[in-house]
Order: sequence, then structure tokens, then C-alpha cells
Amino acid sequence: MKFTKNMKLTKFILALPVLAALFSCSDIDNYDAPNAGIAGTVIDNTTNEGIQTEAGAGFQLCMVEEGYNPVIPIYFYAKADGSFKNTQLFADKYKVFPMNGAFVTPDSVLVNVKKLTEVNFTVTPFMTIHASTPRVISGNIIVDYKLTRPSSVTYDIIKSMTMVSVMPSVNVVVNSKNVSHTLSEKTYADIANTQFSDTIKGLTSDTYYVRVAGLTDNPQSKYNYSKVYTVTIP
Repeated sequence: MKFTKNMKLTKFILALPVLAALFSCSDIDNYDAPNAGIAGTVIDNTTNEGIQTEAGAGFQLCMVEEGYNPVIPIYFYAKADGSFKNTQLFADKYKVFPMNGAFVTPDSVLVNVKKLTEVNFTVTPFMTIHASTPRVISGNIIVDYKLTRPSSVTYDIIKSMTMVSVMPSVNVVVNSKNVSHTLSEKTYADIANTQFSDTIKGLTSDTYYVRVAGLTDNPQSKYNYSKVYTVTIP
């Protein structure tokens, strides 16, 4: 079959959109990749350590890039120990602050992000769990603790829970056994003067991760946590 000049021209015209799309994709692929990041820790001002939370659900960092309007904020979750890291950023100035956690949200800070930039925050938690190292007695795990609340916080303490799990990410959702107390009918003075002691029974020989959580009547129902303890039952 022979092609006429008109047929060849028609095929060329039909191919133009495909060629344009290919060149367009090539242009998009040539954009620079993210070249900077941010890392740090949100510090609990009652313990001077990273605020304890839930991995993947505890609190977020919010970043708003300067110089753009409108701008879509960047959100990402912190780790369970209060530390955070995001290496998928472009070098620029950002307003940064932690949010949606069991603490009073601090003011944002303006951070000039270049390469991997460190920034830390200090926050006031809604409450603090003062837990002792768990004890193992007759195959049971026993945890002693006290609950306090910063004087500037007005939320009431309404619940406490001691939990164990074979998963290091132990929290109020991820646990195999727990003991909880409803405290909504108690005054803060009664709670602060109480030495709690919870016993987790029915455990087999294994390595467990143990921590205590406390809940205030904050609008987001966010829990405060003790650090995670590793306990082995022989």
C-alpha cells in the first residue's frame, strides 16, 4: 500500500499531541528533588525530655512555607518519643509548630531550612505520669505511678491506664492486657495525692513493653504517656 503525501501529513498531525505529551513529561521529570530537611524533639517541660506519645497518631508538625499565597501546609507525625524528622523538603523559610497533641500548642517559629536543620520545641503537657520501673512478682507485672497536672492547665484528669504489649509501640489501642481507672468523679487533689499501683496478671514467659497513659477532658481526647519500659518474664 502506497502512502500519499496527504496521508503522511495526516499521520504526522495525529502524532503531534503524543510528542507534545512526551516532551511535557520530560520537563516535569527534570524538576529538582527535595534538597533539605528538618529534625528535632518536642520537649516536655515537666520532665525536660521528649514528650511521650503514640507513634503515627500522637501529634503532628505543621510547616507553612513563606512567600506563597495561597500555600498548602505540610503536616507529618512525630515519633513516640517526641522526636521528628522530615527530609523531603525544599530549602526555604517555614513557619513551624507542633499541633494536635496532648499539650498546649506553642507559638510557631520561623525556620530557615537548609540541608538538615535542627529545631526543638518546649511544650506544657496536659498532665504528667510519674511511673516507677515495673516490677515482676510471681509472673505478674506491677507498676507504681502518680499523676500530676501543670498549674496552668485547666483540663480535668479523667482516666489512667497501665498497659502491656509484645509490640514496642504499646499504647491505649496497641496492647494485649491493661488495667484502667475512671477518675472523672475524683478531685484533682485526690488524684494528685494517690499512689497508684496496677498489677497486670495472666502473662506468659516473654518480653513485654509496658507504659502508663493518662487522659484529660481535652477536646481531642489525646492521651499523655509515660516512657516505655521493657520487662522480661522468665
